[in-house]
Amino acid sequence: MALQQIIQHKTGTYSQYWRIVETNLNYETKMAEIKLFGYVSEEARQNGKTRLDTRSFIVSDLDFSNYFAPVSIDPQNINQVKNAYLYVKTQQEFSGSSDV
Repeated sequence: MALQQIIQHKTGTYSQYWRIVETNLNYETKMAEIKLFGYVSEEARQNGKTRLDTRSFIVSDLDFSNYFAPVSIDPQNINQVKNAYLYVKTQQEFSGSSDV
């Protein structure tokens, strides 16, 4: 799974294939960090090309409970990575992105 969203990098290049590469969940502090790498395309990523960009999101409080609490994970084959993608899609930069 990944997201399709065209985002311009500060160098002027564009990443359009975004893949979550890291999720860190802390149930004591109720915080999560989600890291995505951006590539020119899915083909570029599959061919081992270097990522063009990185985006990170911090999830806390109510959003953590809504996306990563144990009751939010597992009921219908949901896991923390799927929920991380759902959360990222709520962020302005990824609003309107599509699953690929």
